[in-house]
Amino acid sequence: MKQFNPTSIGLGMFLMLTICLITPQQSRALQVLDHTVNFDKPDSKYSLTQLTNNAEKGNVQAQYHLALCYQQGQNVPQDQDKAIKWFEKAAAGGNAKSQLALGIFYGGGIGVERDYVQSRKYLEQAASQQEPEAYFYLGLLYYKGLRVPKLYFKAKDYFELAAQKGNSDAQYFLGRMYYNGQGVTQNYNKAFEEFNKSAQQGNKHAITMLGMLYDTGQGVKKDIKKSVYYYTQAAKKNVPEAQLALGISYLTGHGIKADKHKAKDWLLKSCRQNNSSACEMVSNMD
Repeated sequence: MKQFNPTSIGLGMFLMLTICLITPQQSRALQVLDHTVNFDKPDSKYSLTQLTNNAEKGNVQAQYHLALCYQQGQNVPQDQDKAIKWFEKAAAGGNAKSQLALGIFYGGGIGVERDYVQSRKYLEQAASQQEPEAYFYLGLLYYKGLRVPKLYFKAKDYFELAAQKGNSDAQYFLGRMYYNGQGVTQNYNKAFEEFNKSAQQGNKHAITMLGMLYDTGQGVKKDIKKSVYYYTQAAKKNVPEAQLALGISYLTGHGIKADKHKAKDWLLKSCRQNNSSACEMVSNMD
């Protein structure tokens, strides 16, 4: 088999081709981002009996916290069906957090049949009450065209609203839009700014992109050592593209002392996450 040699096209260019257009590993949350929703903890001031009694009397806050109890299995067996029942009651009463939860559940098919129309309905209700997470997920619906037209300008509007509230995932997607010129004029400087904001909050995909931008000198002064630093941080967070980049860096001595053993370790980690380029490189190292 012919040896795969990324240096033949330039490491920065190779990494740009393998990283810049990636979509983060899919998850149940709208199937577009491995994004963890930070649900509140149920109110511990009240017993389950008190919450249930108040919820049945129509108290919206009690309905929301009872839903959280069932959703998280706190002081009661975990039961997604009952959680959704109480989220729906609280959402009907105007509870924005419940509307957000239902938007995510319907978008990801979590405990319910996936229904992007229902998802958008609940997310729009939550967004009308300025829930940052709702802005972000509405942006994703329009960015991906999930039962709505794929409208980058509308996705950008929602991402910007979420980003202004500090949502790191929205900042990351804004960076992608500026990098790829999706609905905006391509602007590597703005892409770097958004990725940097997101990375400062620990977003592993944004950290990977910073590594690539420093590697290629797009939107920032080229700095190979900084690129390796960011690749390392993202690789430790288990991003397969960053593991590939770090493996190549060790293999070729790109910004770091060459080390074939470390190269193979990182390439194997990436390969185990089904990164075909990493698998090909590992097979050619044996």
